[in-house]
Amino acid sequence: MEQKYKLEFPLDVEIKYDDPEELLELAEQQEFVTFMFKNAIAAVKQAIRKNKSECVIFTINNYNVKVAIKKEHYRTFLNKAIKHYEKLEDYTKCSELVNLKSRL
Repeated sequence: MEQKYKLEFPLDVEIKYDDPEELLELAEQQEFVTFMFKNAIAAVKQAIRKNKSECVIFTINNYNVKVAIKKEHYRTFLNKAIKHYEKLEDYTKCSELVNLKSRL
């Protein structure tokens, strides 16, 4: 039997680097960008369901930073997520995001 786990938001992230150039390289890695979109989409989806005025999508604990999206920006975020998944040709995910956007 498949066990389901409750997603906890915000996602806790710790970032360590020796050279600021490493952060730019990380931000360009498709796998990292997709990972961040996946978690942010799940957080926004939950925020929409609970009608929250904003959504903290992740925290960077070692810098004491919280990254949040206000409700009025959910649509913009979802549009960017749709474009990301279009580039990956993941049209199932695009459709899911369009449906989520229609709930706003």
